[in-house]
Amino acid sequence: MKLSDLTVEVRDKTLARQGIIRPEELVLEIQETFNNVGTWKLSLAAEHPLTPVLRTPGSGLVVTGPTDVLISGPTVKPEFASTPEDPAGTVTFEGVSDSVALMDMLALPEPSNPDMASQRQAHDTRTGPAESVMHAYVNANLGPAAPAPRRRVGLTMGTNLGRGPAVSKSARFPVLGSLLTEIAVVASLGFRIVQRGSGLVFETYQIVDRSRQVRLDVRNRTLSGQRVAISPPGATRVLVAGQGDLTARQFLAVDTPASIAAEADWARRIERFVDQRNTNDWTELQQAGNEVMAKEGFTSVAVQAVPVEDSAMRFGIDWYLGDQVGVVVEDQELVSTVTGMVLKANADGYKVGALLGDPAGFDVRTALTRRVQTTETRVSALERTAEGGSSDNQIMSLMGVW
Repeated sequence: MKLSDLTVEVRDKTLARQGIIRPEELVLEIQETFNNVGTWKLSLAAEHPLTPVLRTPGSGLVVTGPTDVLISGPTVKPEFASTPEDPAGTVTFEGVSDSVALMDMLALPEPSNPDMASQRQAHDTRTGPAESVMHAYVNANLGPAAPAPRRRVGLTMGTNLGRGPAVSKSARFPVLGSLLTEIAVVASLGFRIVQRGSGLVFETYQIVDRSRQVRLDVRNRTLSGQRVAISPPGATRVLVAGQGDLTARQFLAVDTPASIAAEADWARRIERFVDQRNTNDWTELQQAGNEVMAKEGFTSVAVQAVPVEDSAMRFGIDWYLGDQVGVVVEDQELVSTVTGMVLKANADGYKVGALLGDPAGFDVRTALTRRVQTTETRVSALERTAEGGSSDNQIMSLMGVW
């Protein structure tokens, strides 16, 4: 693809744009992840005029594609290297997407009180359409409505159309990004923070089932290559435990037609226990079970795919992160979710790859990371629920796509 379709700008700590990386200087890699934190890596000559800017804490990039901003976010690590062939040296900058702000912050039980040690409410409970609840939590903990010490300078709230089913959520110190993921997964919503103009915007969008319109297949030349892994569901039946002790405790069994079908296909009944002792609301207990089913209650199809450059079904235009698309594997058409995007650019142009489904299906490191994150999340949830807190689910990391 042509580099003229790609604009890479360097920004400073105040989000002011300081200059553009010329196409012939570009050595860039982006890994963006659905409802998670993306990463980027850029290499520049040490003597490049924008190198000092990116070496300054708080600096970052804004990368814009043919139709929209692909990723924006701060630098987290510059690394200098030199060789006899390149004595002046090269600096490789690594960064993350602006959505990292959602993973940096906790959702407080009393978000109007910036002192985390003197929270006077047990929970911040919000009810309403899923999209509105997501915006409310961000606005209260990080956005314009947050107290000054916790407010992200320059962040505004994007359009809220009140999409998704009615939900009820109680927050007591979960990671804000994890809380949003729990809500988004049952509402078919995507979210991110991205720089537009001179400020940051929290955006939500509706994900779409495009499996009938977007059909990816090596044979019909919409893909230049693919790797596919199919694995059993993570859970087919969930037992959600609410309040009470022993035989007096609330229990709710949750399954779905898809989980029961996967159970029959794989001849495995896979049970999961979810501790929700923070609430006695049956609606919240049902939501907790639905969240697990939406993430894991079906046969997993993981695909690493590289769309052809001249495909009529263009990533970012005809399909995007979170959408469901059709993938043809050995003459069998499957449906999978677009969970990640990888872009690599240099002086010769750039290529885009897509990840569909769970990246743990391919990469042992990703599978291990997912297990570690899940364990840490469960321990954190137990620590909070031991004194009345709420549980949260882990957000998957995207690793090793290429």
